[in-house]
Amino acid sequence: MACAGYATQAAPSAASPFPALDRQAVQVHAPGRAVLLASAMAGTRVVAVGERGIVALSDDAAVSWRQAKSVPVGVTLTALYFVDAKKGWAVGHGGVILKTEDGGETWVRQTDGRVLAKLALSAAQARAAKMPADAAVAAQLRAAQLLVEDGPDKPLLGLHFDDANHGYVVGSYNLFFETRDGGATWASLMDRLDNPKGSHLYAIGVQGNTIVIAGEQGTLFRSQDAGASFKPLASPYKGSWFSVVMLRDKSLVLAGLRGNALYSSDQGDTWSRIEGAPPVSFFGGASLSDGEVLLSNQAGQILKTRAGAPFTQLSTQSLLPLAGLMPLPGGGLLAVGVTGAIRLPPSESKKPAASSAAISK
Repeated sequence: MACAGYATQAAPSAASPFPALDRQAVQVHAPGRAVLLASAMAGTRVVAVGERGIVALSDDAAVSWRQAKSVPVGVTLTALYFVDAKKGWAVGHGGVILKTEDGGETWVRQTDGRVLAKLALSAAQARAAKMPADAAVAAQLRAAQLLVEDGPDKPLLGLHFDDANHGYVVGSYNLFFETRDGGATWASLMDRLDNPKGSHLYAIGVQGNTIVIAGEQGTLFRSQDAGASFKPLASPYKGSWFSVVMLRDKSLVLAGLRGNALYSSDQGDTWSRIEGAPPVSFFGGASLSDGEVLLSNQAGQILKTRAGAPFTQLSTQSLLPLAGLMPLPGGGLLAVGVTGAIRLPPSESKKPAASSAAISK
């Protein structure tokens, strides 16, 4: 039975106006060469997701790929997260949330934007009933009403799970939801963010009790009480942030439009610009066990930094735009993007690229 304030799995409509939400993922001959947007490790298995519901699997460190046996949606999948070798979640267009319990072989739909919109509306109506004279609450109610009226046309763009039960998803137009039962039910947290413009939320990072959410036009939020409350963070750059990389030493890196990247050693209280990146937008980020941070950009470049030092560019082959990357077991990297999955061996660094002292506008 669902808890109050939570929503359960969506039931597909017989005549859906959003058919990609209710049809199986397209089967392709070479899933490793499809447009892929994100990847993760499920134990020793590599899992990547992307266009048309494609989930690609590799059991040989990204050398060869095969497609997942069953994915219940044909929408683009944008992000995924595994807590162990078997259990993982993926999110994507249409507000879809999928779960696997067999390492990515098969997936089930837990919910989608049709249910999430109603959930957001129910939460907003409850708040409005308690605070009928509050202008901010009234604005949140209208935004939730529009979510329902528009239908499931808004993507989820990021997620994080602390364990097999507790997780968060974020997305466009301030979409922000939490589960405490492994995704069986979800609750709206949209009212916890002071986001009256409904700015898109592109990425979420978690380290201990600290949560950082980054998004459109310099949008930054931080919680230091495990999500109970959030406060806006001042961003020295007003362009969009697409990636948050949080490190074990409580430092973090933000990366976004036009090669802008910031480093903080104190979880966002203060920031310094990371120099050395060309004016090309970053989309993916990852950290290595030694504290080094890697970022991928729209020019197909992979840059690395440590503790806010100037970027150096990895000496790799020329690549097309990259959406994400991650380290592979035993060394090397996996990059994903418009040409699919690209396995890169360990390589030396080039000299730092030309830098600019001012943050690009």
